[in-house]
Amino acid sequence: PEGATAAIQEGVWDYVEKGTPADHLAQTINRALEYRASKAGRGPARIVREGIVGDSPQIRASLELLAVAASSEANVLIMGETGTGKELFARALHKSSKRGGGPFVVVDCAALPRDVADSILFGHVKGAFTSADRSHEGLIAKADGGTLFLDELGELPLNLQKSFLRVLQEGTYRQVGGSA
Repeated sequence: PEGATAAIQEGVWDYVEKGTPADHLAQTINRALEYRASKAGRGPARIVREGIVGDSPQIRASLELLAVAASSEANVLIMGETGTGKELFARALHKSSKRGGGPFVVVDCAALPRDVADSILFGHVKGAFTSADRSHEGLIAKADGGTLFLDELGELPLNLQKSFLRVLQEGTYRQVGGSA
């Protein structure tokens, strides 16, 4: 006990004794990480596990990666087989990030009609094509300030994948028929 007290007086965050329950250890580690994150100016890391169940080593490792991604402004690629919970993790990432108060827009790229997919994603200006009797805000614009989750991105036509690459790299896009 005297050694632990002396260590804390010297700046040690906390100590754990042999046989400490795992939940106490997890709380101690989370407090230390929150403190470190707040000192880095990012605020405390909070993970919203909405819908994510389980506590396997793989789930814990995935949640640790999610916490890192949530504190970042980077684009995130979530990979996995169909039915493994990519959308659940995307939603948890969204809610755990600074963008959590913004919209969460899901796009099933495989279900987008090929002939109007560009208009659905990027929007269009009035008169861009025959039936464009008014301007239309695309899903990218609707997700502004939030998260755009593209499911089955590889199913988009190649020309749209190229256009979307510009969105990822530059953060800009042009509506169909738009000039800027």
